[in-house]
Amino acid sequence: MDAPPPVEKRIALDLARHGLLVAPAVVVVAGLFGGIDGAASAALGLGVCVLNFFAAAVSLEWGARRSGNALMAVALGGFLFRMLSIVLGLTLFVTHLGLLFWELRSVSFSLAAPGLRRDQLMTSARKDDAQ
Repeated sequence: MDAPPPVEKRIALDLARHGLLVAPAVVVVAGLFGGIDGAASAALGLGVCVLNFFAAAVSLEWGARRSGNALMAVALGGFLFRMLSIVLGLTLFVTHLGLLFWELRSVSFSLAAPGLRRDQLMTSARKDDAQ
């Protein structure tokens, strides 16, 4: 019996090709909004995404050559492993936004008193005077 064609690798290569087509635009836009750090972050994110697809393709191809059970185990286990390896980025994103929204309650949007709201400044000043 002939070996099945490497469908997973073809799909991963096609996804990488599409990623490379949009990568310059994504990096430029991220660079416009976030400077060199934004551009580098976007490039890193694109690289992680493409590597994630390749890791999935290689592991699924390996599992498909073994058995149906191995394919299912590799599909689920590989997905969980790859997602857990990206948890750091997700944690940073959620924590960053959460803390910013929490702090939003204390920030004044008035140009007359930028920074912390006046009631927050008074409370802080009283604590400093007490010490």
